[in-house]
Formats: sequence, C-alpha cells, structure tokens
Amino acid sequence: MGVIKSKEEARANFESAVSYIPARYRAGVQKADWQSAAASDQAEANWATGVSDAISKKKRQVGIRAISNADWQNAAANKGAPIIGDRIRGALGKWMTNWGPKYDRVSSLVGTLPPKTVDPMTNIDQRLKRVVEEWRK
Repeated sequence: MGVIKSKEEARANFESAVSYIPARYRAGVQKADWQSAAASDQAEANWATGVSDAISKKKRQVGIRAISNADWQNAAANKGAPIIGDRIRGALGKWMTNWGPKYDRVSSLVGTLPPKTVDPMTNIDQRLKRVVEEWRK
C-alpha cells in the first residue's frame, strides 16, 4: 500500500493550488459547451428523475434540518456580506436591461389608472390588479 498523506498535507496541497486553479478554471470554461448537453432530452429526463427522487425523499427538508439557523446566519453574514455589494454593482447593467422596460410599462400605466376610492376592494380590482398584471407580463 502506498503512503497516504495526512489531512494537513492534503489541505496544504489544496491551498497551494489556489494560485493556479482560477486560471485553469477560466481556460476550461472557455473550451466548454455546457448548453448542448444541458438542453438535451436525456438531461431533461435526468433532471426530472432527480427532482422526483428529491421530492419523494424530502431531501430539501432533510438538508435544511441538517444546518442550524445560527450556522446559516454566520455563513450568510461572513461569506455573503463581503461580496454582495460588488455582485450587485456588477449586475446593474443587466438588471436595468431586464427590469427597466417592465418598470417603464408599469410607470406609464399608473398614470392611466382610475382615481383611488375609499373602498379598498374597488381599489384592488381597478388599480392593483392592473399593476400586478403588467408586472407579470
């Protein structure tokens, strides 16, 4: 039997790889064609089977119960908080492209709505439902 590295040695090797993994990852991504395989009928069947299996075994619920709320809060605060602003800033152009036209349609609709009444149900029927419908388009 060969020599097995200790966990500490394996971790040190993995940690030293951090310096070159991003470049290798980028190079691999540039060569990859994920869409053809992912859009195939076989991939769709595999996904449906996996989802059905996950539902029948309640895997979502099992996974949620495996993590405490405090662990989730710590991970979200310590991993998410430092990067969320940069990620949002980086997505603003796409956000505006995708969300902007919807906002413009809803904004123009609001000016055409009938005046508010004292009856909340009438306001829902005559105003709110039209706004919600426009957002959904």
